[in-house]
Parts: sequence; C-alpha cells; structure tokens
Amino acid sequence: MKRLILFLFVVGSAYGQTMTPSAMVQKYNGVFMSMSEATPDIYYLLLNGETFAEKPEDKEKLSDADFALAITEIEGRPLYELSAKKGALTHKAIDSLASQSQLRKLNLALNKMIDDEACKKIAAYLPRVQNLNLYGTSVTDKGLIYLLDLQELRTLHLFGTKVTFQGANEFRGKMESMSGNDDLEITIGYGTPRLDSFKHSAFLKSTYQKNVALGRLDPNWVDRYPEVKAEEGLKKKYEDDLKREATDPILDEETP
Repeated sequence: MKRLILFLFVVGSAYGQTMTPSAMVQKYNGVFMSMSEATPDIYYLLLNGETFAEKPEDKEKLSDADFALAITEIEGRPLYELSAKKGALTHKAIDSLASQSQLRKLNLALNKMIDDEACKKIAAYLPRVQNLNLYGTSVTDKGLIYLLDLQELRTLHLFGTKVTFQGANEFRGKMESMSGNDDLEITIGYGTPRLDSFKHSAFLKSTYQKNVALGRLDPNWVDRYPEVKAEEGLKKKYEDDLKREATDPILDEETP
C-alpha cells in the first residue's frame, strides 16, 4: 500500500490533478488524472494488467469487459495517453476507444492477444496516435498495412512481435512516400537495427558533413582501441615516474 501511495504521489506531481479512482481503475491499481495543470482538460489513464493478490492464482487479468467499463467510467473525458500493459486484451478492447479520436499515446505492450485486427481498429478509431507500443503482441507484417493511416505516428515499438525487419522497413518507406511522414522511428528488437526516422537520419548526416567541412572531424579516423591506448598511456607514465624516482625523487623525504 505504501508503494502504491508513493507511486500516486510521484505520478501526480509529474502530471496534473489525480481524479477520484473509479471502480475499475481502483480494481487494477490504476491512475486517472489530467495531463498537467496547464492542460486540465486532457487526461492520462493507467490500468495495470492484473489485479493485486497475495497468491498468483488469485490475480485477475485485465479483460476486454473490464477495460470497456473503465473507459465508460471516465465519462467521455478526452484521453491523451493510455497505458494498459500485461493484460488479456484483444481487438475487442479497442472498440471501447471509438470516441477517443484525440488519443496521442497508446501502450498495449504484452497483451499477447492484440493482433492485426486490433491494428485495423486503432487506425480507424485513433487517427492521431503518435506513440504506439505493441511490444510482445501478436501483430504481424499484415497489421502494419492498416497502420498506414496513422499519418502522425512518430514512434512504433514492435519488438517481441511477429513483424519482420523487412516488413517494418517497407512500412517506414511507405509512410514517407504515401503519407509524407518522414519522422517515424521503429524499434523491432534485440539484435535488430533500429529504424531511425528519415528526418532524423538526414539531420545527423548533414551535421556530420558540416563538422567535417569545418575541420572538426576527420572522416577517415577510427579509434579502434581507445581503452587499450588509455591503459598503455598510464603504463608509460608509471614507467617514466620510476625512472625519475631513481635520479630525482618525486617525494622529498627531508621536506618537513
């Protein structure tokens, strides 16, 4: 309980005013609050993926039905950010968000039954999503086709899904060519290169070229063994100090 109160205090300080928790928000140890004092009319909703219980077998996973009740309990208030990780949600849960067209951030990580059909509904109901976390879901390359309608999408997390690197890379290219979105970054998983946005990559490239032109960088220089060189430098200094000590003591023992 102390940990929960501390969490609410920290989150409340970072965001805005905490609302009185509804039945479902309370059941799943969640938080419902305005985003900040400056934006009191848009809201943040957090639902944990399972209820608290002393025994693991007594825990209850967040279901589509309970998720729908939680959305109903906020009484139509516009959500800016929604997090519902590690539950048992399916594409049916997304139907509850049909009236939340202004949602910008959606985290459905580790809801293993979220699939391509969920992507179709996300694109239809939540056209302004900018940050979408689908980590650990069952989304495939096919699901990305539906997400092409999310023209404002900036960050897409796909690690732990069935999406391939080729599929994600092609999706990023289509977003640029079809939607004019050159600012999309995609993460796929460990051991797989992150797909930076074309806009950010172009910025880094232009900055590098500018620094080379100004003589700040040598494009042909590669420091392959920086740690080894540092160790060699320290070793040489130690050996030089030993030689100096033999003829010119570094520490004068007669000095009071």
